[in-house]
Amino acid sequence: MAVAEKRTQVYFPEDLYNRLKIQAEREGRSVAAIIREASEEYLGREEKKIDWENDPLLKAAGFCKSDVDDLSINHDHYLYGMPRHEVREGS
Repeated sequence: MAVAEKRTQVYFPEDLYNRLKIQAEREGRSVAAIIREASEEYLGREEKKIDWENDPLLKAAGFCKSDVDDLSINHDHYLYGMPRHEVREGS
């Protein structure tokens, strides 16, 4: 059984449309096929749910101890040498 398709009209900036045409030619596909695939991928991102209960990074939380009290704010400083951020009282 064929899937029903709806026809639509979309306006693209000329540069973007030209890039789509070039990519379609490279792949031997239609511009419409590339747009459908990109739309499916974009919409599929929201469907992916994060399983926080089984997240390995969150399971490691609390595994290491440190005397550094601003690690959550200045982690880039400690990991990569970036400038430190000011820690506000009560934050």
